[in-house]
Amino acid sequence: MKLSIRYSLRARQEEMELLDYVLQNFGKKKTKEIYLLLEKRLDQLSESPEMYRESNKRKGLRKCIFSKQTSIYYRIKEDHIEIVSFRPNRKNPNKFMV
Repeated sequence: MKLSIRYSLRARQEEMELLDYVLQNFGKKKTKEIYLLLEKRLDQLSESPEMYRESNKRKGLRKCIFSKQTSIYYRIKEDHIEIVSFRPNRKNPNKFMV
C-alpha cells in the first residue's frame, strides 16, 4: 500500500533552501532535474518505506541518502511517511536534533 508523504515544517523549509541553493548556483535546468529526482525518490519511499534501515540511535528515524551531498530523514507513521529533514551529509551528526 502506497503511503502519503507529509513534511515537517523544518523539512519543508530545508527543501526550499536546498532548491534555492541549486537555483542560485546551478540554474533552472539543474534545479528542475534535482526536483524531479527528489519527487521520484519520495515516490519510491511511499511505495517501499522500509527500504532504508532504522537508526540505531533514534528509534523510528530512517535515513535515505538522496545524493552525495544530501540525506532525507523520515519516519514511518501508521498512514503516512513523515519527512523530518533534508540534511547536508557534511554536517556533524552529533549536532542533529530531531
